[in-house]
This record gives sequence, C-alpha cells and structure tokens, in this order.
Amino acid sequence: MTFADMARDTPRTASANVLTGFAALVRSLGADPAALLRRARVPLSALSDPQARLPVASVARLLEDAAQAVGCPDLGLRLSASRRLSHFGAVGKLARDEPDLRHALRAISAWMHLHSEVILDLQEGGDGVALCVHHSEAMAATSPQVVDLVVGGTLQIVRHLRGSQWHPQAVCLARPSPADARPYRHYFGCPVAFDADGNALFMTQPDLDQPVSEADPIFRSESERQVEAWAGLQARPVDARVAELIHVMLPSGRCTMANVALRLGLQERTLRRHLAVAGMSFAGELEAARRELARSYLARSDKSIGAIAGLLGYSEASAFSRWFRKAFGCEARAWRDKARRAR
Repeated sequence: MTFADMARDTPRTASANVLTGFAALVRSLGADPAALLRRARVPLSALSDPQARLPVASVARLLEDAAQAVGCPDLGLRLSASRRLSHFGAVGKLARDEPDLRHALRAISAWMHLHSEVILDLQEGGDGVALCVHHSEAMAATSPQVVDLVVGGTLQIVRHLRGSQWHPQAVCLARPSPADARPYRHYFGCPVAFDADGNALFMTQPDLDQPVSEADPIFRSESERQVEAWAGLQARPVDARVAELIHVMLPSGRCTMANVALRLGLQERTLRRHLAVAGMSFAGELEAARRELARSYLARSDKSIGAIAGLLGYSEASAFSRWFRKAFGCEARAWRDKARRAR
C-alpha cells in the first residue's frame, strides 16, 4: 500500500477550531459536552487543541446530536458567532492585510482548502454580488447544523473585515425551514430564504470596494509567504510532517501518537500504517527527536535541566534524568560539562 492509496481512504477532515465555544454553549443549555463528544466519537482533547483535525462526518453528527439533545434547533448558528479570522491562521492574516473586501475574500477563497472542505465562491454580476458557500463533504452539506455554522461563520468573517455592524442584503440557506425563523433574521440582519438550491450571502458592489480597516500592506507579503510555506508543508509526506509535529508538540507534554494523528486528521492505526510503509515508528521518531533536542539544548543554551525537561515533554526533571542516563549513559550535567569543554 502506498501513501497515495492510504490518502484515498482517509476521511475528509476539518480543523477542531470549528468547535470553538461548543463546550460553553452546550453547558449553558444544560448538557454535558463530554458526553456528547463521546457519543459522536470525537476526542475530548480536540477542544483544547484547535489545530487537531477531525472527520467532518463526526463533527456533523456531533452538532446534530447536540442540537436534538438540548432542544436547540439553531445550535450551529449560535456556535458560528464564535468564528474569527484568527481561526484561519496565516490565511486570516493575509485577508486582513488585503486592500479591500474583494481582495480579502478572494484570498480566503484561494486558500480555504488548507483549513477545511468549505468552498467560497465570490460571484459578481451587474450590481449584485453573491458570496456562495459550499461544503464538499456530502453529509456536512446536508446537515442543517453544519450549514448554519458555515454560513453563519462566513458572516462573522465578512464582519471582521467590513465592520461589526455590516449585514448582507439577503441570505439563502440550503436547509429546511426551521419552525421559528426569527433567530436567523435577527442574526443575519436581513431576509433569509430556506430550502434554497445553495448557500449564499448577497451584498453590493460598493461593499466589495470598501477598504479593510486594519490592512497593513507591509505585512501582506510576509503573510503570503507564510501561507505558501504552509501549503508546501501540507503537501509533504506524512512521515516528514510527523517528525516536524513531534518537535513542535514536545513542550506541551501532549506529544502522543494519538494527538499527533489528531493534528494530521488521521486515525491512530492509519498513522501507524503510514509510518510502517516508510520504515518508521512513532516511538523511534519521538526518541530521535528527544535525543537531538537534548543535545542541542544542553550544548548551546543556558537553560536549566528542569527547563530542558519541560521542553522535551517531561513534567518532572527526575523523569528526564532517568531517560537521559539510559539514552546517553551519563548524567545530563556531566554531558553538558563535557560538551562545553570540547568547544
């Protein structure tokens, strides 16, 4: 089995930051978020790791189950109020530094695939403009809660660029009409049509011409460089990305195979197969990273042994010391002294 073969078997994923605000919202509605997550088979750790990747189908199932459990048919819409440009990382920064709303939305549309399966399509014709929103994953595209979350989140993105008081001229949603449409009209600030053929926010040409208030052209090129570098990273083989994630996640103390797999949007067993194909193991990569970083920190920095232990994912210096003696055959301080004398 090749990497390409396994990639085709990998479920479509979304960044865990789509669940920002989920726990607080369902608690306010009298439900236990942990129980809902377990039922949908979404790891509880995803709520504390916004860079984790989750199967889109699991997120859709979670939102639908939660909405039914708490009796809140507009749960996805309420959750969308938490969406921010910052959830899009470098792409959000790039959009913020574009000269006007038109260029900002085009930038997000071009790079949205780095974050999710959502597709934004800015359509200009005559005096009218439609910002069409589509989800390429079938289950999500037909989930009323996901439709509400995605389109409501798109409204928040435009408001962060255009101004908090902005509202579209009209909105159409490809989801059944709710029993009470008033929350939707209030949220979007305009007429809302349901049971539509697609999802869209309608605006005017002058809206697109409005400058982005926080735009800084000096930072735009740097943001673009970061986005392009990120796109290159996403295209790299899984084994290379695992090695880099281990280095990034070690200081958090949560650098486990399960959490790295979550960041990559893979099942743990799928990640294990990927690594096996490359002749690697997670334990081996973790050990190699710790050895490399331990040598570097001890030889080139003045960090204390306790601080180095933390950077390598150990909560106690004693655990780090035991590992170091086993890995290098001596005490960390003795190794540091020898390395400095050899300079």
